[in-house]
Amino acid sequence: MKYFLYARKSTDVEDKQVLSIEAQLSELRSIARSQELEITEEFIEKKSAKKPGRVIFEEMLRRIEKGEAQGIVCWKVDRLSRNPVDSGRISWMLQQNIIQKIITHDRVYLPQDNVLIMSVEFGMANQYIRDLSQNTRRGLIAKARKGEFPTIAPVGYLNDVRNKMVVIDRKKAKIIKEAFELYSQGESRLEDIADFLYEKNVRTVYGNKFHRDRVKFVLSNPFYYGHFYYSGEIYEGKHTPIISKKLFDKVQDVLCERGRPAKPRNEPMAFCGLLRCATCGMMITAENKVKRQKNGNIHKYVYYRCTKKSKTISCNEGCVREEELTE
Repeated sequence: MKYFLYARKSTDVEDKQVLSIEAQLSELRSIARSQELEITEEFIEKKSAKKPGRVIFEEMLRRIEKGEAQGIVCWKVDRLSRNPVDSGRISWMLQQNIIQKIITHDRVYLPQDNVLIMSVEFGMANQYIRDLSQNTRRGLIAKARKGEFPTIAPVGYLNDVRNKMVVIDRKKAKIIKEAFELYSQGESRLEDIADFLYEKNVRTVYGNKFHRDRVKFVLSNPFYYGHFYYSGEIYEGKHTPIISKKLFDKVQDVLCERGRPAKPRNEPMAFCGLLRCATCGMMITAENKVKRQKNGNIHKYVYYRCTKKSKTISCNEGCVREEELTE
């Protein structure tokens, strides 16, 4: 029987106490030698197993389905999966004898084994992730309530890992403030602010210009005046503001005004503004009319009429087609 060796360790908190990749490989190779197992290939993955879709894991299972190996050697079954999708797939392949044996450091799993044993172990691995996620979320919310920003600081700030706090990026903070001031004047587009930031060397991590949506996100972020959103709530932060609340509000007013749809422009009419009604002396206005015939033909006409806004003279003049005025 041929085996694939699989070692995995995530950089996430979930695997903080798990053996390193090197330690897993050392132990598993020792197991293979002592049991004289034929290892045809080693698969090493540095990714969380809490969600399906791991590239290397998927490749290993595809090759097992092709018959390149019949067994797996891993440290524990939670190295293979911590989610119900991949766990179910492993269990099914074992029951169907596609995987004929899974060997870990403390036990062996076979197709004829009671399915509850592996199901319980996979279930415990999945529940561990669920509990860890809830505990992590509670911890981050508690941190936010104390005014500590619980994630990556926005542009203009830096995460001080040593002191576990957010500090101002002296080089970029001044430029961010200038961007707010520039946009607050109401004469610049989001694209203009993106150009301004790019020229000042405030760029994406890849060195590119900010997209207009990213600029809008920056200009809408309350973090810059001392508050921040987290998990649907807004909190007052302990970090030092870059701008005042007054400047922030002014920028929001400009963003709101710019976000309103522009009023449709009317097509210019030949005689609008030139004619007055002979009866009441009020201005003449124009209207477009569309007439559709039963045969499908469509005719467009322009009619001129009195605005009838006189408060002293009652006007009963009707409409006149533009063609009649041009004759």
